[in-house]
Amino acid sequence: MDVAITGANGFVGRHVTRHLARAGVKVEGLVRSASAARLVEEAGGRPTEVDLGDVAALTRAMSGKRMLVHLAQIGSERGDSAYESVNVQGAARAAAAAREAGVPRIVFLSGLGVARYGQSKRVTNRYFLSKLAAEVELYRSGPGITVFRPSYIVGSGEAFLPALIDEMASGSVEVPGDGAYRMQPIAVSDVCALVHVALDRGGLPGTPKVFDLVGPEALSFVDFLDRFGKVVQEAGRATSWKVENVPVDVADAKARAGGYRGMLPDELDCMLCDEVADAAPLERFLGRPLTPLDDALRLAL
Repeated sequence: MDVAITGANGFVGRHVTRHLARAGVKVEGLVRSASAARLVEEAGGRPTEVDLGDVAALTRAMSGKRMLVHLAQIGSERGDSAYESVNVQGAARAAAAAREAGVPRIVFLSGLGVARYGQSKRVTNRYFLSKLAAEVELYRSGPGITVFRPSYIVGSGEAFLPALIDEMASGSVEVPGDGAYRMQPIAVSDVCALVHVALDRGGLPGTPKVFDLVGPEALSFVDFLDRFGKVVQEAGRATSWKVENVPVDVADAKARAGGYRGMLPDELDCMLCDEVADAAPLERFLGRPLTPLDDALRLAL
């Protein structure tokens, strides 16, 4: 039951590697550097350093694998990284290699909202377009495809919650706009379990499966702050803080000028996009209820 994972050294990749390895699945993490390889080893996987732009090398690395989990993507364009080369062409190369290697299934993490590209301002940008284009490349590729479109994945090792804790500890949390835009966090442990299920029940050639990767509860950002704040207080990490509202146009201008709280425009769009979905199809595929939000937050903390 060998599985190959691109981007296995990232936040989701490390969790998926650890989950599958503990379940007895042999995981080969396809990475580009020695430092990334060490993270894969620590998670229980077998790292292979490979040029992700080399289809022949990828094909050799995927030989004999039962599934490819493609996670090597970017959420913003920084430095020399571009959506077209990383997200779109990267998916095309991974799919071509999987086809040549005879890998029967591919799992891909896209983005919640791609189905409304052109209908909603905050999901009509180059980031969501690259996710949509990557999906198309995979649908055309031949192997069975399972696409998960995540809202916000919560778990230890991600960057957003620690930054939020620091703000709470400082006594002030900055919120763009009124904070009424919604989010639907899902526990990273559920994401791992869903990838595991896809190993046996994922999409088949010509019949892809697509799921909105959302948690059991949709809530506004200010309600999320309140819920997470209670968990932080329980842990003694902060006591009290106030919310500082910043006009959305000011946040947008700062993002365009180089970063709003570290977020470039497409990243801020993801925060403000107000995309939610029905979690019932995901629960049916998983075969159990999803982890409640407060439990997911406690595990992440």
